[in-house]
Amino acid sequence: MAYRLSLKAEDDITQIYVTGVEMFGVDQAERYYEGLEQTLNFLSDFPFAAAVRTELKGLSRVHPYRSHIIIYRLDGPDILIQRVRHASEDWIRQS
Repeated sequence: MAYRLSLKAEDDITQIYVTGVEMFGVDQAERYYEGLEQTLNFLSDFPFAAAVRTELKGLSRVHPYRSHIIIYRLDGPDILIQRVRHASEDWIRQS
């Protein structure tokens, strides 16, 4: 399987990177982004790694990555990354 990013997920990842640069510097932001990308690739290889979260719409699944959570769902032959949110946010209500 491959993964695709929703527009909101693209925005989320951009904001994570920008905030990372502002708070921790370019090197740390790059490492965090690379780790996030590795996790997205892991999910495309193992899409059932996370259970379906019944409190979310559309058979969505949630997988952690450090301080963030990745909200995704199966979408035909691919997975769709719906959002990448900070774990401390009220992401269930915002999904």
